[in-house]
Amino acid sequence: IMAKKILVHTCCVSCLSYAHKRFTEMGFVPVILFYNPNIGGKIEYLNRLKDVESYVQSHKLQIIVPEYNENEYLKPIEPWQDKRSIKFISDTNRFRRKRCEFCYHLRVRETAELAKKNRIKYFSTTLLTSPYQDHEFIDYIASQVAKDYKLEFIYIDLRKGFWQGRNYCRAHKFLIPTYCGCTFSIKERMLE
Repeated sequence: IMAKKILVHTCCVSCLSYAHKRFTEMGFVPVILFYNPNIGGKIEYLNRLKDVESYVQSHKLQIIVPEYNENEYLKPIEPWQDKRSIKFISDTNRFRRKRCEFCYHLRVRETAELAKKNRIKYFSTTLLTSPYQDHEFIDYIASQVAKDYKLEFIYIDLRKGFWQGRNYCRAHKFLIPTYCGCTFSIKERMLE
């Protein structure tokens, strides 16, 4: 019996370790996709990528890493920023919501596109590990994209593994991100 491959969009090892375990238990063979143009700055991007590559290598997983281009994320959201405000927009929550929805869509669509290109019928994302992400919206967007590409999006609530992932990183000396990756989120954390 040939194992079912699933392309799993991945943001960091903290989210990946638990997702990997769960997808494997479900009978999938995860193929890892590290596509994160939202990550602000090459240093943060490379630190997360280095950890993911190390994890993938030690677990003998396949990985796909498209070229990093932060403008894929930044250019489209530029018009939404209010240039007069240091908080980026008079209604910060509205801007946050809009850019997060765009970011989910960007990464989910690329995952589906690469799944189709690599003849992988199933796809998912480790964003589903985070209690800080909008699961309902991710599931909605991904289900729509799945129809477009004639693929299957696998939604699984991985939030109960959030702390397991962080503990895994502590035990294995991996980076534990404290923000999603975009420059806006780190600035907002500093303003809180």
